[in-house]
Amino acid sequence: MGAQPLALLEQPIEKQHALGVTAWNRSLQAGETLFLEGETPTALYQVEHGCVKLTWNSPGGRETISELLLPGDVFDLPSCLDGCPYPLTCKAPTSSPAGLWVASRGALLEDPQLAWRCHARLAKQLRQQRSHPVAAAAERVEVRLTRALLRLAERLGTSTSQGLSFPLWLTRQELAEWVGTTPETVIRICSHLRRRGLIEMEKGLLTLIQPGLLLELTEAA
Repeated sequence: MGAQPLALLEQPIEKQHALGVTAWNRSLQAGETLFLEGETPTALYQVEHGCVKLTWNSPGGRETISELLLPGDVFDLPSCLDGCPYPLTCKAPTSSPAGLWVASRGALLEDPQLAWRCHARLAKQLRQQRSHPVAAAAERVEVRLTRALLRLAERLGTSTSQGLSFPLWLTRQELAEWVGTTPETVIRICSHLRRRGLIEMEKGLLTLIQPGLLLELTEAA
């Protein structure tokens, strides 16, 4: 069965950069850190291509992905406005590079229009994330992982003859960090979904063969 329309998000986030004419490009290599938790903010960022992850470490040293930022997303506006240290670490995925637009904190503070545009975009991001959380602790891990794949498909997917395909920039370890489980559990659930004919993985592309059915499964949980 081909791809079915998804209704996960109100409206797609625009991918055109919103950081003004003084913004410049910055490339991150796979696994490269952009900033560390506790550092003083110096710039505002928007994802141009690829993705970046905001992470924190548990007391035991385990890294957890707090937020995954996709093309069009802006960050970290609150830190730039109040000057407080970054609350999270930002880095590119382990095996995938990323491209960013960058605007200096000074430009943000001096340009009310830039601040307004970024506020509006950030508000849309927050509404979407809160309406469709990925890692709600009360949900079963199967639901959390399926919801994560649906969110990626909604933002990145392209319709193909098989279904809805998108590049999977995250490793199994990172998927596990995002949804709050182990890599072994991610492998087990993906294998189960593949056997049921719901997903397929080939050459770095993950295809949701029946995205509408997957969405129904998460909503029924």
